Amino acid sequence: MKKSTLTLLLAASVPIVANAQRYLGISTGNYSGTNSVYLNPANIADSRHKFTIDLFSLNFGVDNNLGTINSDKIFGGLGADSIGSILNINNGGKFKMMLPYAEVRGPGFMLNLNSKHGIGLTTRVRTFNQLGDFDQNIFKVIQGNAGTDFVSQGNQFNYTLHTWGELGLTYGGVLYEKEKHQIKAGATVRYLHGGGYVNATSNNLDMSFNSANDMVTINNTDLNFRTTYLNNSTQASGVGDNISKALKGLGSGVGGDIGVTYEFRPKYQKHTYEMDGKKDNYDRSRPTYMFRFSAAVTDLGAITYKKTNSSLSLRNSGSVSFDGNNLKDSVSDYNSLRQFAANKGITVDSSNSVKTVVGMPTALVLGVDYNIADVKGLYANLTFMGNLANTSNVGNSIYSQLTFTPRYEDKTISVGIPFTYNFVNKSIKAGLGVRVGGFFFGSDDMLAFVSNNQYGANFYFGAFVPFNKKKVKDSDGDLVSNKRDKCPNEKGVLEMEGCPNPDKDGDGILDKDDKCPEIAGSKTAMGCPDSDLDSLADAEDRCPTEAGTVAMKGCPDRDADAVADMDDACPDVPGLAAFKGCPDTDGDGLPDNEDSCPDKAGPMANAGCPDTDNDGIADHLDKCPLVPGTKNNNGCPEVSVDVKKRLAFAATAIQFETGKAIIKKTSYKLLDEIVQILNDYPDYYMTIDGHTDNVGSDASNQVLSLGRANAVKNYFVSKGVADSRLQTNGFGESQPAADNKTAAGRAKNRRVAMDLKLKN
Repeated sequence: MKKSTLTLLLAASVPIVANAQRYLGISTGNYSGTNSVYLNPANIADSRHKFTIDLFSLNFGVDNNLGTINSDKIFGGLGADSIGSILNINNGGKFKMMLPYAEVRGPGFMLNLNSKHGIGLTTRVRTFNQLGDFDQNIFKVIQGNAGTDFVSQGNQFNYTLHTWGELGLTYGGVLYEKEKHQIKAGATVRYLHGGGYVNATSNNLDMSFNSANDMVTINNTDLNFRTTYLNNSTQASGVGDNISKALKGLGSGVGGDIGVTYEFRPKYQKHTYEMDGKKDNYDRSRPTYMFRFSAAVTDLGAITYKKTNSSLSLRNSGSVSFDGNNLKDSVSDYNSLRQFAANKGITVDSSNSVKTVVGMPTALVLGVDYNIADVKGLYANLTFMGNLANTSNVGNSIYSQLTFTPRYEDKTISVGIPFTYNFVNKSIKAGLGVRVGGFFFGSDDMLAFVSNNQYGANFYFGAFVPFNKKKVKDSDGDLVSNKRDKCPNEKGVLEMEGCPNPDKDGDGILDKDDKCPEIAGSKTAMGCPDSDLDSLADAEDRCPTEAGTVAMKGCPDRDADAVADMDDACPDVPGLAAFKGCPDTDGDGLPDNEDSCPDKAGPMANAGCPDTDNDGIADHLDKCPLVPGTKNNNGCPEVSVDVKKRLAFAATAIQFETGKAIIKKTSYKLLDEIVQILNDYPDYYMTIDGHTDNVGSDASNQVLSLGRANAVKNYFVSKGVADSRLQTNGFGESQPAADNKTAAGRAKNRRVAMDLKLKN
């Protein structure tokens, strides 16, 4: 095989970009078979096809971001020497490109198991030939038609040619479906079989060209080349040997697609119909959405080649110059390449056992499909395909694009006109896709065939055998499907398996069994109207619109207390007829719905509530239910004037050790009187507030006042008063009761004030 590394790079320099077209003129439709599954595997679920058999399809396209194509020479050849005549080069910098993209889809099928689940099997062979970030000036030198001097520095490019086959298994299912909304998800798992690859990577290529003497100078070169197609010998032994070596380099891997779609169906009721006794049958023979959004990630995965037939690395750290024509004449195979490089001081490393992982052209595919003005068969589609692959790795990638496609479709024919904006060459392209039955053909980029200012061209064609879903047939319109109708050409009723019967009022009950043969009725009332279907004819039913019992004359009795709901004041609680269906739980003669204390017996005067202390205030309102009190004091006894005076006297009468929180024994008798007061008023609690004069510091007075209040509290607790009934505060000298300028005033200020307060 007389192909050298240079020859391959020359081939790679052909500036034809093949974008991964996906039959956008027809694949965005609802009758395109597995073509739509390649855009999003979720499309296989609830498809408009019940079953399809894929026969074949071929897709071939070229695109270009280096220059426009001369339409009359588009099929004139793709060799490096012919590019000048094929293209009108207008790109002055670096460019991305692929050699023609070719795809063959083989036999397969798609099957909808039911309305929610679908499966499919697909086969495909693809070839990508892709070069990224290549300098146009270097490209012109390789072509041999560089006309001006130039210097190109820091070039980093990646070239990958890859051919592989695919066997895919797809599953899709409906995750959610209710009235206006449907959500579907799907996944395709593929076995990937690598047929071979070529990869050339430049980590650095600084190059200059002198047009006067056709001299090329290369500085600090770092080039790597690897392939499964070639070997390191000068000449292969024959076709059989070449095939054997290629097969040894075959790779394998696993990949696939994942996707989800959402459909909005605001007029879903238009697509439902009654048949065979079921009213909400859905017509799945044609699309019913107004709006569909889809999102998918396609071409996940990679292919691993465990062994590479040829791997070369070319490096030099200095400067190497040579005549371009001399290079072309001196290099014809690997050995001559090594010899030429060695003579120029370029290091060549070779190997044949390199493991390589070649990445798939992973992409994000987003789509919006809109039923224009709710016109049957008229749609507008917007699809974005964006690259997700790492373009610096060994592998291929798509070039991002945005496509708008108006289309018309029905089961038999579809026509789509895609308009695409290409983010690489920043151009607009137009196409046409036509499907008739299962045969289709078209182009996503066709203007280059008739114009010289386009950047690419594309065409495809193929065929599949569709078996479309069909709406259930009812030839005689009696809402009994033909498959169940024993009289398919004569209107009948479901009960008679589609055959007519003697039923004048059409209520499905034969006149001989119909008590109201002239009026449409119900089986529950033997042919008479029974709106609530409770087996009591409306004419005899006290509650004709609510299902009830015969015992209640057709009225409901939810609590089953033998009082009809319409007469029951407590329809959800069993009760007594004497109380209009309400219970009297405490048996005090007052029904629960009128009893303020339904669980405790009490007189009617107290609205059914007890009054234990007989103070005229019901227990549930009485804060002191066991002690007679007054209404003004919420049923509790009021503190007498004498007690209040005694407490006021005690405030200044309690004696303490000077400057200390120790109670003098002389005050114990007075404190015992207060203990008795607390015992007399068990529903009250006491606040004990300590105060001082202004002798001493604020801080010490604060501590002293609180300490004296706590001393009083502790005395009371020691006499059996509950700690929870005593609340102490220390205010120091902050709240004087008299003027601190006199001894008498200071004496009044040294006090422990106590007050009784009713518990909450």
